[in-house]
Amino acid sequence: LAQDRARETPLCSSLKPLAGNAMRYIWWCMFIFFVPACCSECVSMVQRQALPVIPAGKQKPRPWEVNNYIVASYHKAGVSLSERLALKIIGILGAPMEVLGHVEYPCYSLRKDGLSRVCYNLDAPFRLFTDSFNASLKSAEKKKSGQKKLLVPGLVRDPLEMVASAYCYHHDGQEFGNWLFPVQDIMQMGPEEGTEVTAKALLPLAEWMTSVFENPDHDTLRLEFDDLTKSSAGFDLGVQRLLDHFFGVGTDLISKPERFHITEAAKELDANRNPEATTVRSSSSHQFRDHSSNPVCKEVAHSILHKSLNPELLARYKDLQRRLGYPVYGM
Repeated sequence: LAQDRARETPLCSSLKPLAGNAMRYIWWCMFIFFVPACCSECVSMVQRQALPVIPAGKQKPRPWEVNNYIVASYHKAGVSLSERLALKIIGILGAPMEVLGHVEYPCYSLRKDGLSRVCYNLDAPFRLFTDSFNASLKSAEKKKSGQKKLLVPGLVRDPLEMVASAYCYHHDGQEFGNWLFPVQDIMQMGPEEGTEVTAKALLPLAEWMTSVFENPDHDTLRLEFDDLTKSSAGFDLGVQRLLDHFFGVGTDLISKPERFHITEAAKELDANRNPEATTVRSSSSHQFRDHSSNPVCKEVAHSILHKSLNPELLARYKDLQRRLGYPVYGM
C-alpha cells in the first residue's frame, strides 16, 4: 500500500490546470460559506480599521511575500485544529484569495461533475497539506522556494494513538466517504479486527509524518497534539510558538494588534475553553460532525493494539514511536 501511495502521489501534479482563477474564486467562496469558524477567520471591517495605518511608501511586506508556508497535517493528529487555526491567521492578516492553497491525498471531488476539488492553488505561498506531506516533498518544495524561506509547522501525535483514534472515529461512522479507510467495513468490526485494518491504512501517513518531524530543522516546527489539547495553557503556548515560527518575535511581518487578534481568535479552537471547538461542518454534506473520538473506545482500542496487532505491523509502528521519541510499550 505504501508503495502504491508513493507512486500515486505525483498524480497530484496533474491537477495544476485546475488551479486557475476560476478555481481560486470557487474555493475561496466555499471556505467563506461552508467552513465553520470561517466567519471568525475573516476579520470584521471594524477590526481591520483598528489596525495601525502605515504611511504610503513605507508599507511592510506581507509574510507570504517574504516566506512560503506549508502547514502539514495527518489523519487523527489534529487536521481540523491545525487547518482552522491556519485559516484564522491568514484571514486576520487579510490575505488575498490567491495566497491560500490546499493539497490533499487523495484530491477528493466535492461535485459529481468534478468541477470542485479539494486540491487547488497548488503553487500558492501559503498551503495546507493534508495527509500528503513527506520529507521528499519537503526537500523539493525548499528548492522551489528559491530565495524565500520555507516554513513548515505541523501537529504530531503518537502513531499508535492515531490508530486507536482513527478506528473509533470511523467505527462511529464518521467521514463515511473517506477514500483512505474502508469506513463501512470498520463500522461493523470489533476492536481487534478494526484496529488491524485501520493500522494498515494509516501506516503510510504515519511514516510520512515521521519523515518530516523526527529530526526537524530550524525551519520546521513540531507541535505536540497532546500539548495543545490537554490544557488551555498548553494550547496558548502552542499558538505563540506557531506565531513566532511564522513571523518571528518582532513586528517586521505582523503588527502587535494583528498578533493580539490572532491570539484571541485562536482561543475559539481550544476544546478546553469551548467544548464545541471539535465540531465542524462538512464542506460536502454541510452537516456538522465531531472530529474527536470516543475516549472510552480509544482506551479499549489502544490496549488491544499491543495484544492483537500483527507483530510485523506492530513492530513498524513501534519503530515510528521510537524515531519520534514516544514511549515504546514492551521495550
